[in-house]
Amino acid sequence: MANIFPKWSNWVPVKIIIALAMIAPVVIAGYFYYMTPAYARVGYKPVQPVPFDHSLHADQLGMDCRYCHTYVDRSEHSNIPDTATCMNCHNQVLPDSPALAPVRESYATGKPVEWIRIHKTPDFVFFNHSVHVNRTVRKIGQKLNR
Repeated sequence: MANIFPKWSNWVPVKIIIALAMIAPVVIAGYFYYMTPAYARVGYKPVQPVPFDHSLHADQLGMDCRYCHTYVDRSEHSNIPDTATCMNCHNQVLPDSPALAPVRESYATGKPVEWIRIHKTPDFVFFNHSVHVNRTVRKIGQKLNR
């Protein structure tokens, strides 16, 4: 009776095992490299020109998001407020604070504060803030009563 498979086909399973043994460490190393917090920049917190804290303004003082981020209930994105918005309060509250010197200088010169970008999403990523703001979601995991 003739052989169904040629003689070289006996080595195919061995070659597949060797290829998998060589590829598997590369895939595992790539996974652990690209999924680490250092690569994904989890917890990235650059030094900003003004030490702004959302928890102080929104949580402790109870300021509405829409006071600073105008049109967030009608717009697709949340804007960075201009220094005139900051100075509405800070011309009376902490007017001589050294931490607010860049805000006062920006207000006097008309040049915006140069904030350092924290999150840069790809072009295909889209998040419409107005949907969440209009449903009264102000903070993560919290829904305010009307």
